[in-house]
Amino acid sequence: MILFAIILIATAVLVSAEYGWRGALLYTVAVGFLQDPIRKVAEGSTYYGGLAFACFLITFIALKSANRYWYATYLFWTNQKLITLLPIFYYLIGFQALNSFARIGDIRLSIIGMLFYTLPLLALWVGFHLGKNQLLLREFLTVYVVFCSLCAISVLLDAQGVQNPLFNEVGKGLDITGIGEGNSGLWRTSEIAGWHLAAGACFSFILGMTSKNSFNQNTWFFLTIGLTFLTTTTGRRKALGIVIVFIALFLLYYSFSSQKSKIFRIVSSIFLVIILSVSSYGLIFNESSQQDLGKYEERTATLTLDESQNRFNSGIQRLMRGIEIAGPFGFGVGAGTNTGNTGISTSSLGQQSLGYVAEGGGGRIVAELGYLGAIFFLYIIIQLSLLYYRNFKLGLVEVPPDQFNILVGLLFFVIANAVSFFQAAQLYSDLFVLIILGISFGCFLAVPILASQFNRTKNSLVR
Repeated sequence: MILFAIILIATAVLVSAEYGWRGALLYTVAVGFLQDPIRKVAEGSTYYGGLAFACFLITFIALKSANRYWYATYLFWTNQKLITLLPIFYYLIGFQALNSFARIGDIRLSIIGMLFYTLPLLALWVGFHLGKNQLLLREFLTVYVVFCSLCAISVLLDAQGVQNPLFNEVGKGLDITGIGEGNSGLWRTSEIAGWHLAAGACFSFILGMTSKNSFNQNTWFFLTIGLTFLTTTTGRRKALGIVIVFIALFLLYYSFSSQKSKIFRIVSSIFLVIILSVSSYGLIFNESSQQDLGKYEERTATLTLDESQNRFNSGIQRLMRGIEIAGPFGFGVGAGTNTGNTGISTSSLGQQSLGYVAEGGGGRIVAELGYLGAIFFLYIIIQLSLLYYRNFKLGLVEVPPDQFNILVGLLFFVIANAVSFFQAAQLYSDLFVLIILGISFGCFLAVPILASQFNRTKNSLVR
């Protein structure tokens, strides 16, 4: 399997040489879905989970080789203050890497911790270039949804009781209250499966909302419904929560935008797909399978407003406990990482409650960076929010709706994940997840470029 991994990485180099960073990016998505089955065949070796990261680095290098400058002025066009803050942030992460190494003494944990904060920024830069190319952006989303749908078939088979070694979770599967282990299919855990199914549902919804062809639109909506349903079989309610928050935000934006005349056609298409999906339920699942799925439906039914409020309050409690134990400088990056079966231990920190604190996103950041670093991190988030707000206002007026809607959809996807991250952060240590989120977030930085291109085209037509 090591030879196979080497072949995959070598192929990424060849693809980047032949097709540039664009081909390498699409190849990275494919490898991101292949790495978990490879990891299972290789008897659970953790390091196979870094195949997508290796391919992404090749993509990044190919993109940087094709671009002499970082284009920071264009990235942060509507808030230039971030150009000054970004180097300080890197210095902070470097200091905290030394902090964690001094406390724990494992360079692997420090590197993993640094990637948690820096990899999304690298992916953000790739996303900026991807957002400028709408055709490539649609190809990126399409490739993701296609591979996600193929892997989703394995979750469907797993839910129907098909036994296969590739459907077993890596390590000891997590026991979920009321249902036992969730279904993971080819993905290594049910939590990872749930997230990718949710991401696939959101991306197919974006493609459906921005499609001009009714058949294509209904096809994408059908995939949205199917992938959303399969999230419930993983037993991970947060995955379904991501889809719900995302679609609510997108439809709310769409109904208040200038495209109100299209909302009726879209809603009618969604209802048609729902009716067809419900009608085919009995054809896909036999009576025995439907009884087995009942426990997942019961767990999904517990995703109420009260439960969401309780999870939010739990995130607040973890944050407050993090402030209490971290002090001004924290334990260093990586201290709150779920180390799995890597053999890396944080027991030398002597904090029994660190695992509880790190479960919430806010608690993890405070525990790792300290409250001084967390305050600076919060300041950067505020400045980024200001940047995106200004881009949003600019895009509503200056960017064609068919281009702007796909960027808005990706932004809402990231916002939905931010809500999930605050409640449960361990999933977001996965490098492929961080890559997808960073790219999705970075696409919205292309709004000023798209606005400039549209204005130049409009002015040339006037002349």
